[in-house]
Amino acid sequence: MRAIWAIAGGMIKELIRKKDFYVLLIFMLVILGVLSAQTFFQIEGISRYVRDFGYSMVMLFSFIISITFAAKQIPVEIESRTIYPLLAKPLSRYKIILGKFCGSMAVSVVSFTVFYAIFISFYTAGGEIESLSLLGQGFIFGILFLCMTSAFAIFLSVFMTMAANVTLSFLFYMIIGGFSSSIKEIIFSSKGVVSVLYGILYYLLPHFEFFDLRVRITHAWDPLPAWVVVSVSVYTFVYCFMLLSAADRIFRRKKF
Repeated sequence: MRAIWAIAGGMIKELIRKKDFYVLLIFMLVILGVLSAQTFFQIEGISRYVRDFGYSMVMLFSFIISITFAAKQIPVEIESRTIYPLLAKPLSRYKIILGKFCGSMAVSVVSFTVFYAIFISFYTAGGEIESLSLLGQGFIFGILFLCMTSAFAIFLSVFMTMAANVTLSFLFYMIIGGFSSSIKEIIFSSKGVVSVLYGILYYLLPHFEFFDLRVRITHAWDPLPAWVVVSVSVYTFVYCFMLLSAADRIFRRKKF
């Protein structure tokens, strides 16, 4: 476990040194600051835009950091040949995969927590706090979302370059997250074996839209039932376990 946490700790230090996090943080502060200024001047309905844009930026910026950090870990280690000292410690390849995943999660969660805290600050500044439970669920779902994205990027990183990994991850995020309902309609409108194959493929893909509470938080709806939170949590843990197990099998067969 010490080796795993050592890898994770190194990635957190890398986050602190990199400028990506600070650029996104400043950008978020500027956008929310401008929107909050409009709220101060009593512009009707602007508080919803603060919630909408704020939550969307939190999820998008956290996703960017999660994917970019996770996608480069294995390829960079191989290209720079620093993978050999890790394997010579000795350190099993599964521990390397797990360490990279934990590091990616740690980096993502730290970034997400800072982004979410800023979002909550601007949210509460308007004096409209309909449901603390819903905001708590938004935080939990954000952590689960980053768990999924980190595992997905780590899985792709064992056989893809960083550029290909990031590109494919963003495509999945945009297509599955934005057009999930349309894709589902196409699948169920088809018939026969094709429909079955499409259905299996659809449910095997990572469903990032499960974690999106933007509409619910924007319109201050009621919190989700407990069984939904539990179901999404179980789905995330099972899916991440499968991705990391598959990554371990592929990584073991690689020759350095």
